[in-house]
Amino acid sequence: MTDKATLGFGAMRLPDEAETTKMVDAYMESGYNYFDTAWIYGGSEAMLKKTLVKRHARDSFVVADKLPPWEVKNHKDCDKLFAEQLRRTGLEYFDYYLIHSLDDAKEKEVEDMALFEWAMEQKRRGLVKHVGFSFHGTTAYLARVLERHPESEFVQLQLNYSDILRGEAGEWQKLAIKHSKPIVVMEPVKGGSLAKLPASAEKILKDYAPERSIASWAIQYAATLEGVTCVLSGMSNMEHVRDNLKTFADLKPLTAGEMAMVEDVLVEMGKVASIPCTACRYCHANCPQELDIAACFSLYNDLKRGGIDWNLRMMYNTLPEGKRAHDCTACGICNAHCPQHIDIPKGLVTVAKTF
Repeated sequence: MTDKATLGFGAMRLPDEAETTKMVDAYMESGYNYFDTAWIYGGSEAMLKKTLVKRHARDSFVVADKLPPWEVKNHKDCDKLFAEQLRRTGLEYFDYYLIHSLDDAKEKEVEDMALFEWAMEQKRRGLVKHVGFSFHGTTAYLARVLERHPESEFVQLQLNYSDILRGEAGEWQKLAIKHSKPIVVMEPVKGGSLAKLPASAEKILKDYAPERSIASWAIQYAATLEGVTCVLSGMSNMEHVRDNLKTFADLKPLTAGEMAMVEDVLVEMGKVASIPCTACRYCHANCPQELDIAACFSLYNDLKRGGIDWNLRMMYNTLPEGKRAHDCTACGICNAHCPQHIDIPKGLVTVAKTF
């Protein structure tokens, strides 16, 4: 990481091997090298092994991976999972290693299992170079983590213009700066919701700069925030790579006039009721019904943002039988795994009524 924000390759929603290979090469040829993966990003670790680790010199890239607290009960479990992550990625060590998705509900178990202490042991063994954590909790909990664990070298936060200007994220940023922790930004485009805006909001940005993508505004905003050293973009095709590289090629803070436009965008977004799902799919692995929750929420949000009604209804009906919103049994297991703290069963009821 450097003092100037760099573009990180968020390997959460990757396409097939051929397309991912092209994306990895284009990204690295432009001078960037930070790859972010996780145990829960289905197939991501193995895909990076094929497209990055086996094809590029080890000193030409850095990889961040994460320990999922919900998958372990003790240090023996951590050792086993960590060994599997090294095997999946084909690496001998991780440059950055994070305790994944800390929130208030996990506070006691994270401390009881001494996960930070376990991670620091991996650093002492030379298996990890830098230890940090990603965060989805309250401001008060973030303050406690930073106080308890000064050994943490960086923090990964969800920072975007929606969560900062209309939520608590600005306080998280200030806390990280106060504790001198470099910030890695995740969800700068809030799971795509800041890339596809309601028509009235999109018009504000397109009238000003028709040549720019909607997503580029969110990326630019996040990348020029104080304390930010890296912005992760969940790139899933070459178009995303090219657009992000173009944004970073001439990176500068938004002007006062442009910030006023962003405020206008948020006003228009506030007029549209949507479900704040970022399609991380953490809930999927724990759903007894194996519902496609992210797809249900995405289709609903697209409809609310002005998408074509008949087309979106058709797409909803193509979801497999038994996997749609109305198949939810409201068991609530999913809620404990949602970083956005969505009441998922309630949201699925809304989707079911809509479609």
